[in-house]
Amino acid sequence: MEDFLPAAALGHFVMKVQNIEESYQFYVGLGLRAFDKFPGLAIVELRGGTHLLLFQKDDSQSRTLQNSHVGQRPDFGGEKIDLMIAGRTKADLELYRIGLIDKGYSPSVIPDDDLYGHHYFSIQDPDGNGVSFYTNHCSDKPV
Repeated sequence: MEDFLPAAALGHFVMKVQNIEESYQFYVGLGLRAFDKFPGLAIVELRGGTHLLLFQKDDSQSRTLQNSHVGQRPDFGGEKIDLMIAGRTKADLELYRIGLIDKGYSPSVIPDDDLYGHHYFSIQDPDGNGVSFYTNHCSDKPV
């Protein structure tokens, strides 16, 4: 199986937040895995083992760190990070979106058109950072 896995994965993604506990609960509520909390830092895990590191803004521990940025479209709701669900269809994404609404989140609607093969919607985290969710169109090999 190792022969089919990509050579590397995103290891850590840094976000500086106003309220670590609120952001931690927000991202866990989106379906990311709760990992651990430390003074000034909380960690949640994404599919594939990537860790989202939530640091307290303006803390001495985070002062030397820069916010990561992998969002594809900064003009899209202040997008700071884009996440990809396991599902590949618009129906899969809508099911995930409805689950978030049921939990009290307020995601945008899913546009009729796709973006380079992805269906998507966005949401804002407690700090106003745009978080986009996309359908998956990876190869059929394990990731």
